[in-house]
Amino acid sequence: MVRLLEREDELGVLAEAVQDAVAGRGSVVLVAGEAGIGKSSLLRELGERTGERVRFLTGACEPLSVPVPLAPLRELVEAGGGGDLIEVGGDDRLVLARRVASVLAERAPVVAVIEDIHWADPLTLDLTRLLVRRVPQLGAVIIATFRDDEAAANPELGLLLGDLIKAPGVRRIDLRPLSAAAVRELSASSGFNTAELVRATGGNPFLVVETVAAGGRLPASVRDAALARAGRLSRTGRAVVDAAAVLGQRFDHALLHAVVGGSADAVEEALARGVLVADGTRLGFRHELMREAIETSISPPRLAELHSRALSALTAQAGTTDNARLAHHAELAGLSREAGRYAALASAEAERVGAPLQARLQAERALRLGDDLANRERYELLIRYSRAANFTSIRYEEAVSGAKEALAVAERLGDPLRTARALGALAWALWSLDRMAEAKQAAERAIAVLERTSDAAGLARALSAHIRIEASAFDPAAAIEAAPRARELAAAAQLPDVKIDIDISIGLAHGHGGHAEAIQTLTDALRDARGEGLTIQAIRSYINLMFIGATLRRHELIDTTIGEAGEFCDEVGARIPRHVLDGYMARSLLDRGRWDQALPALAQSIQIWHSDVPLARAMEGLIAARRGESGAERMLGKAWAEIPTSSEDSRHVSLRSAIVEAAWLRGDRRAAHEHLQAAAASPSTSRSARWGGELALWAARHGLELEAPAGAPEAVKLELDGDWRGAIRAWRELDAPYEASLAALPGDDAAARRALAALHKLGAGAAIRAFTRERAARGARPMRGPRRSTLADPAGLTRREREVLDQLAGGTTNTAIAAALHLSERTVAHHVSAILAKLGAATRRAAIEQARSRGLVSQDGTGADQR
Repeated sequence: MVRLLEREDELGVLAEAVQDAVAGRGSVVLVAGEAGIGKSSLLRELGERTGERVRFLTGACEPLSVPVPLAPLRELVEAGGGGDLIEVGGDDRLVLARRVASVLAERAPVVAVIEDIHWADPLTLDLTRLLVRRVPQLGAVIIATFRDDEAAANPELGLLLGDLIKAPGVRRIDLRPLSAAAVRELSASSGFNTAELVRATGGNPFLVVETVAAGGRLPASVRDAALARAGRLSRTGRAVVDAAAVLGQRFDHALLHAVVGGSADAVEEALARGVLVADGTRLGFRHELMREAIETSISPPRLAELHSRALSALTAQAGTTDNARLAHHAELAGLSREAGRYAALASAEAERVGAPLQARLQAERALRLGDDLANRERYELLIRYSRAANFTSIRYEEAVSGAKEALAVAERLGDPLRTARALGALAWALWSLDRMAEAKQAAERAIAVLERTSDAAGLARALSAHIRIEASAFDPAAAIEAAPRARELAAAAQLPDVKIDIDISIGLAHGHGGHAEAIQTLTDALRDARGEGLTIQAIRSYINLMFIGATLRRHELIDTTIGEAGEFCDEVGARIPRHVLDGYMARSLLDRGRWDQALPALAQSIQIWHSDVPLARAMEGLIAARRGESGAERMLGKAWAEIPTSSEDSRHVSLRSAIVEAAWLRGDRRAAHEHLQAAAASPSTSRSARWGGELALWAARHGLELEAPAGAPEAVKLELDGDWRGAIRAWRELDAPYEASLAALPGDDAAARRALAALHKLGAGAAIRAFTRERAARGARPMRGPRRSTLADPAGLTRREREVLDQLAGGTTNTAIAAALHLSERTVAHHVSAILAKLGAATRRAAIEQARSRGLVSQDGTGADQR
């Protein structure tokens, strides 16, 4: 047994986690390091030291061409006596996570090890995220090992690690190379020069041990060091380890015997030489690097033969259902037909358990290898490929191509039901790509086909898809009109998911029209979705509730919904919807004048791409424009470039409103007129009560006419009617301080002064300048207002407030500031209060952080250059 050197601190962290588990407090430990750094050795040592107090369960990820969904967690549950995870949990991620958690809780205290998580499939990563939320109450330690030098190649893993490290009860251990002293100790009897050995191995424990074991010259590579040990095996011993390399990191002794035959002596030799290790009836390699080195040294013909033998041995085993592994061996054996058949089965299984990436990759493999597929088989694979590609976010174009090819096959078959199904898949993929006009056409074609059949369930689904497209993009009124028949069909076919989807779409349609009944419709849909256990519909309900709350400025709804919605998304592993919710929260904060709070929410929203990212960028640009900060026009231009122009929806109307406002703020009437004319020509403007109403206001401020939608806010109608007093009151009732200030443009001097004061408090430097400019253009007499330096300041700070802010950033107390600026402490206190208000900060520290993030002061505490 090789001694474990320089790992006592790391073992101490792990032992503390085990002790916490024994006391009923669960935790997570991430163990990171390059290949060969000693992650597995560290865990073996932990097992030897603590194995009497806790039970160890291990599940490993493998570098297969297409990973098996949930492989390590299925292995953990099976080892814990919990049966087949998938048979118990189906495709509901929450149910799957609860099942794993219950197995761990029932066997607590327990250490659950997930090895080599950098090779994990996305579903395993999602369930791991869900498990971590439950760990503190489980009396379990979850240890996940990964190669940090390979983490960058797996974006999903990067997101998981970023989430986990912020969670309570999560620790990370980074294993470092051995020091020269440790290398000297390990190689004491080898005769190697320590400095040369450190230089050759980089202090990697695996390489040091293998180099010493090989003797002679320093090896040129990891492969050479690993093969040197295997090279001392007899011919039969080498045959055994060659077969083992094909079977993977761990495997049953009986399977190895079925593949290679031979005597037990050959296996004993491999164990004695330290190439293989035993754990009960299972065998495995001492290190994955060893397995990789041996596998890559086998000639292609021999490798294909071994994969063929592995396939035969696995299929001969009673109860073998791992079609993903069978497809892997069959393809590498050159057996294309068999590989395609197993890949098709594996794709169906992956879709059933909610693993779209694996479903897509296996369907792709089956289509690639299945030149002689019958049309019906090809059709099913293409439909599954399209659905799975649509679920994997960035594969929408592939989803479209798969659906189109499936449509062509269905039309060749002359099968109307398959034709309608393919059109439905095509409509969904096009909708995901924001190609709304084409999506609508595909949905309408599907309905036309199904109207001539007796498939009521299919027609209900097609109508639901069409209503969803109309509600979100084209014609909310048409969506509402089509709903009763679709609901009736869904009820008759006993399709609660379709009925709830229709209700959500109708809630959205009412919201676009500015009708408050949308909130009750969506609240009821959410209740029904959660009652039926329909995760996708529950997420849609939350998203649309937040969207309508933000659109209608129902801030109390936003504040009461965001926590519950965020927790639900976190619980079911819905990352993209979580970021969409952040964007709607930011919209609400922006509307309330809490811009400094909106910006972090916007930054969170755009971390992952989704269809509302352009709107988040536009909100960032709008805040910058109102403050008079540089880059606002560029941000808005980028947002506009990111929105598809093939068809228009409420997002285009919203973004046009922001672009027109920014043009007004900088006095660019030409740019404002161009977008206002385009808005007047777009049907979407009149269908979006909020944004169409805002554009009508901006048109009026530019001397143009644009009719406001019927459902526009009352404040908009009052302002357009010339009732500026009523408009100010209405905007204030909506908690809209910025809009209330602009409504005072035609007001009397007292109202204008109050508006300027409010804009100062918001830090809207550009708005103050535009307000003053527009008042002058209307012939209003000049009034005493802020100094020119204040108007030019991005935060609306006076020259004296700027001096106080510079002093605050340097850590100066009020007393010292008063002495430095020859002011009383009371006056300094007033200035500090004004600064906090204008920056939207609750404390001095928060104000300084805001000032630094906005470039008002430099990072070293000195004033920023304001030239």
